[in-house]
This record gives sequence, C-alpha cells and structure tokens, in this order.
Amino acid sequence: MARSKELLPRESLLWIFAAQFVALLPHFARLPLWIVCAWAFAIYWRLEVYRGRRDLPGRLVKLLAITLAVAGLALSYRRWFALEPMVALLAVSFTLKNLELVSRRDAFLSLLLAYFVAATLFVYEQTIPYAFYGVLCALVITAALAAQSGSFSARPRRALGLSAKLLVQAAPLMLLLFIVMPRLGPLWAVPQDASGARTGVSDSMAPGDFTRLSKSDSPVLRISFDGPVPPPEQRYWRGLVYSHFDGRRWSQGFSVDPRQGAEVEWNSRQQRLPEVGPRYRYQVIQEASNAPWLFAMARPLSDTRGVGETADDRLVKKTPVHSRFAYEVRTWPRETLTDAPVLGNAERRRNLQLPATGNARTRAWAAEQRAAGLGAEEISRRLLNFYNRSFVYTLNPPALGADSVDEFLFDSQQGFCEHFAGSYVFAMRAAGVPARVVAGYQGGEWVEQEAYLLVREYDAHAWAEIWVPGRGWQRVDPTAAVSPERIRDGLQSAAEEEFMQDALLPLHRISVFNQLRLQWDMINYRWYRAVISFDSDRQQNLLRRLLGEVSLARLALFVGAAIAAGLAGALLWLWFISRRTRPPVAIRLYQKFCQRMARAGMVRRPGEAPRDFARRVREEKPQLAEVTERITRAFEKAAYCEDPAAEQQLRRLLRRPLTRYRTRKV
Repeated sequence: MARSKELLPRESLLWIFAAQFVALLPHFARLPLWIVCAWAFAIYWRLEVYRGRRDLPGRLVKLLAITLAVAGLALSYRRWFALEPMVALLAVSFTLKNLELVSRRDAFLSLLLAYFVAATLFVYEQTIPYAFYGVLCALVITAALAAQSGSFSARPRRALGLSAKLLVQAAPLMLLLFIVMPRLGPLWAVPQDASGARTGVSDSMAPGDFTRLSKSDSPVLRISFDGPVPPPEQRYWRGLVYSHFDGRRWSQGFSVDPRQGAEVEWNSRQQRLPEVGPRYRYQVIQEASNAPWLFAMARPLSDTRGVGETADDRLVKKTPVHSRFAYEVRTWPRETLTDAPVLGNAERRRNLQLPATGNARTRAWAAEQRAAGLGAEEISRRLLNFYNRSFVYTLNPPALGADSVDEFLFDSQQGFCEHFAGSYVFAMRAAGVPARVVAGYQGGEWVEQEAYLLVREYDAHAWAEIWVPGRGWQRVDPTAAVSPERIRDGLQSAAEEEFMQDALLPLHRISVFNQLRLQWDMINYRWYRAVISFDSDRQQNLLRRLLGEVSLARLALFVGAAIAAGLAGALLWLWFISRRTRPPVAIRLYQKFCQRMARAGMVRRPGEAPRDFARRVREEKPQLAEVTERITRAFEKAAYCEDPAAEQQLRRLLRRPLTRYRTRKV
C-alpha cells in the first residue's frame, strides 16, 4: 500500500484520463476496436472505484487481463516489429495501467506513456494540423502532470495556465536546439504498413484505373526549379514502367520492379552522363506513397542519399516513401546524350511480350504494317493519325470486355489515357516494335507566389515509349493526338464538363475556393521547406549565414549568447511585471504608516481593516489615536474615493515622525 503522501489525488484522476484520450484520439481509426473498447471499459471501472462502488482488481484479474491483451495483439498483428503494433502496445499499457492507478508514481508513468503516444503522431503525419494537435496534446498532458499536486492544482484554469506557461517558457530553448543540434538520422527504423499506397499510381494498370484517379485533387508532388522551368508539354514525371501484359492488366514484370531484383545504380551514373550541364535542376517534395518509386523527368540523376537510378530511367528509394520526402534531381534530355543506345536481347524480348492469343483484329492490323515494311516511326505515325481522326477523350469511357484492345480501337473508340497508352503499346509490339507503357504524372499547376509546380492526383497520366534504332527510347503520348489541350492546359481544361462531376459540392468551379485552396497549399509548402525538410545541409547553410564560419567555439558562443539573452529577457520581463503589479500610491503610503506603527509597538494584525486598527490604537496607544484617525480618514478618501487632495494630505501627515505625536497633541 502506498503511503498517504504518495497516494494519487482524487481530483487529478480525470486529468490523467483526458491526457490519455487526446493522445490516443488520432489512433482510434488505426487501432483494433477491441483495444478502444478495453481502454474505455478500464476507465469506467476506475471511475467506479473512485465513486466507491467497486474495488481495484486483484492479481488474478490483472493476470487474466494481461493474458487476454497479449493474445489480442498476437491475433491482430502478423508482425510485432512495426509501428502499428507498437502504438497498440502503448494503448494496451494505458488500459492495464488504469486498473492500478493508485499512487503518484503510477500517474507519472501513465503520463510519460502519453507523451510517447503523442510523439508517434508525427511518424504518420508532419502537417500543420498535426503540429497544432501535438501542441494541444503536450498542453493537456503537462496540465495533467501539474494537477498531481492536489485539489487547487487540479482546477482546469490553474492546471492549463501552468501548463501553458511552462510550454511558452520552453519554446525559446526548443527553437535554439532545433537550430544548433546536429541533424542525426534515425537510430533505428520501424517498418510501417505498406498495404495501401496513398498516391494513386500503383505497380499495375488496367482500363479504368487512371480514370478513378481523376476524381481526386490531393497534392502529390511539389517541384521547385533552380533555373529554367520546362514548358507544359515537357512536364512528364515518370515513376513506373509497365513491360508485362497479361491480356487485361499491365504490370512492371520481373527484373523491372526493384523489389523483385531489378538492378539499381545508387548515385553511380555520373560518369556516364555528358559533361555539359543538365537542362533542368529541381527539388521534388513527394507525398507519402508507401512505395519506393519516385517521380522525375526522363534521364534523371539524384545525389540525395538513398535514391538510385534504374536502367529504364527512373528514380527509386531504398525504402518506401512512408512520409513526405524531398529529393534533388538533375535531368538530361535524351537528345543531349552522346552514348550510342543499344537494346539488349533480354530487354527486346521483354518489350515485345504479348499474350499468345487475344485481340485478333489489332494483331491483324499490326501484321499489315509490318508486311508493308514500315519502320517504327512510320507505324507510330499511322496509329496516331488513327487516334486523331476517330477517337474521343473522356473521363467516362464504356466498359471493355475480354479483348479490351480490339473493343477500344475498333468499337468504342472512347477512353482515358490508360486506354490510349495500353492499346498503342500493344499495337506497336504486335507490329514488332519494342514498346512499353510509362506511368506517372503530367503537367501541374504553377504557383507564382512561391515559384513551384503543384502536381495533384488528377494529373496522373500514362503514355508510351518506343525503341527507335540509333535514337533509343522515344516518348510517344497517344493522348496528345486525341486531346492536345490535356497536355498543354491540364485535365480540368481538357474535360471541363466531366471534371470532378461526382463531387458532392462542385467547389472546384468556385474561384474563391480555388484561391483559398492554393493559399493553404502554399502555407504547407513553406512549412515543409522551413521545418520538416530542415536537414543537415539546410542547418549548415543557416549557421553559416548566422556565424560566418561553423566552428565549435563560435557555436558555443552563439548558444551562450542566446541563453544569456533569454535570461536577460526573462529578468526584464519579471521586473516589468513587478512594476506593473505595484499597489496604488495610497496603499503604499498606508503600508509605510503601518511599518512605523509596528516600530512603535502597534503591529497591525493580518486581515485587520484600517478602521478596526485605528479603534485598537485608540484603546492601546491613546497618544497616537488622533493621528491614526486622521491618517485612516485620509487613506480611505484617497484609496476608495480617488481624492487627490486626500492623497496629498496623507503624504504631509507621514512626513512628520510619530515621536512628535507622542509629546504633543495634534
């Protein structure tokens, strides 16, 4: 049994539950339902104990609860060393600890767990709303700690006020540490659930996939350029290459996907690139995708740590992109490269692969072109002219059957980008021309105020590449042959009537809403560049601007000066506050009179009113009664009636010492 001075104050119990609630609230959607229900039941039980209706559970009940919790975790999660089960373990710790909240030590341990749970929020998201919510969590948890002192400290205004003061006082030190502390990488990595990607471009493509992406306006990429900005028709942000077709769905195929053994060059392509500088230099901020592929223009090179280049001109990351990720890119247009392109036999076979049967009409058309002895570029030109004459670009294409390519090319002739790219590559392969589908994003909205390109989910796009002897892989976009405004002006302009037509509220058609949305994205962009992406390079650049040269001596001097300035500011503020809180002049003068009376043997009692004090002086010190009455009357007029003449009279009376009043009557 805990000693009485260590027992948990009853008034602080609700604060502990409030701290647990705010820390767990964002995780409720991720946690198994049984954990949320068990946590709520544990709180109910502890409140019943607080009311005296139940007893704390015994050892047997606690052992049973632990056994059930461990079994539930084992059944809910397939692997233990991952972020989700670790957060669940902390939530279970809350639940079990609530069954034995007795002492201050138990409360301190529970609130310490709450700080850890609140910190896990930033593993999932680093956005501004999450940052504000993290501050709220810190405020409530710190208030719960302050409430452990007892009934007065547990009052909401008192606890929250003390918590806010502590956080405000800690903010300058936090900012200083943010600037000067070395930006170390994580000491360990916790795997996250990669079952569902957040960006829509996946590792395979079938008719209708990209059509669904056109219904989302979520940001995907933010791209800032160091130098010239590519024109709209060159803004192709490639991320995946589909080389395998099973008759319905295009996929990366073996030896193309780096997760299945494809070769990746980690920052080693520099020696094979021309000495002439790249045409474009830019930084990409990519939203979480839970996948390793990154997005850049063709023939990219990145010096960002952990980013590599594949043989088919893509960028990949060693680990999946679980949160916003910034990487630097340099791009060389293919026509500027002098190395002679060679297509290996294995790559040729991979990019000529087709199912054994299916889509007979397309195969027959391709056979006619091949029999005519036409080259790759002439076959491509004829196919693009066919698209331009007869096809319609639409966000609502009809469904296709088993022979999807034949039905699209010769029957419906209505489709979205994946229909055009997939049918084009199929026809070119059937004609003996190596071809592949490329997926990523095309275009983007230029944000003039911050000078960056904003690429959204509905900018997802699929196009094609064909192999031309002597020139290598060349980009061909069949969609541009049908709807050139899609490439030049974006999806919203190309399909204005169909764009976001399923939205509950057509807010995209309201200019004010679009401006507000753009302003909010600019705020997020500044937040990420200034705070989230403040890595070691940015830190060194900032310290050089502040110190001139980054050395241990200058850094220590900077930290010392900042701490000294902070202490001086705190002392100045305390002095200013003390000056502002000084009592009025009349009260200070009366206090001076009371000090003189104390030296004369008449001590004013605590809480004794001036009139009562004067009555007691008349009884105990009659020789001082008259002056005490005069000073008391003058004080009451000066303090309560704000009479300047009474204040001046009080000053005159206090100029004469009390000894003069003892010898003669006034």
